[in-house]
Amino acid sequence: MLRQQYKTLMRRFFSREIRKYRLEWKLTQEQLSERLCMAPRSYADLERGISGCSGLTVILFMVLLKDEEALRLIHEIRKELKGADRHDAA
Repeated sequence: MLRQQYKTLMRRFFSREIRKYRLEWKLTQEQLSERLCMAPRSYADLERGISGCSGLTVILFMVLLKDEEALRLIHEIRKELKGADRHDAA
C-alpha cells in the first residue's frame, strides 16, 4: 500500500515540476515530449497527472536541468517522501 502512495505522490510531483519547467523554457508539450523521447500523448497525460513517468523519463528530465536545478529537485523529492512518511506514522 505504501508503494502505491509513493507512486501517487511522485506522479503529482512530476506533473507539477515538468509543467513548471516546460513553461519556463517556453516549450510546447510536443517539444518537451520529443526531448524526453516519449509520445506527445504520453507527455500530456504525464503533465496532467493522469499517468506517471518511467525511470528513463526521470533521468532524461534531470539531464535537461542545470546542476543546481537537478539538486533542488532531488531535495524536493526527499521532502515530499519524508512528508509522506510522517503522515503515515501519524
